[in-house]
Amino acid sequence: MLALTKKTDYALIALSRLAHGSGGVVSAREIAEGSGVPLPILTNILKTLTGAGIVFSARGAAGGYGLAKSTETISLHELITSIEGPFHLVQCMMASAVSSKMPCDLEPSCPIRQPAYRIHDRLREFLENVSLAEIINETQEEVAGRPA
Repeated sequence: MLALTKKTDYALIALSRLAHGSGGVVSAREIAEGSGVPLPILTNILKTLTGAGIVFSARGAAGGYGLAKSTETISLHELITSIEGPFHLVQCMMASAVSSKMPCDLEPSCPIRQPAYRIHDRLREFLENVSLAEIINETQEEVAGRPA
């Protein structure tokens, strides 16, 4: 089963909070207190997202974080790979440029290698076509439909 780490969950929570902000910056502490995400983990995630160009940081007493791009242009693939690193559906996709050794002893005769590559490409394409805006809008609709 494919599963992402809590770090990706937390990144989505933080990005949702930034997207629903007033367009200004929001402090990591404010995001953590409003969401229950542990502040030290959140701070590292926000630094990673800043390095990836997804968010920007502003220093100072009124500093914090804001979205560096519109929610429509941030893909789920971009988010996942910035937090988790490149994803690989099967082990043979993890070939390293620094090593000529095959990552799997079965690779030369493996009957599922090519189908797995096709599925991997389709999954990557799907993730590239899901925007943060879609995830946030779905969340807003679910919240609006809940009884008070």
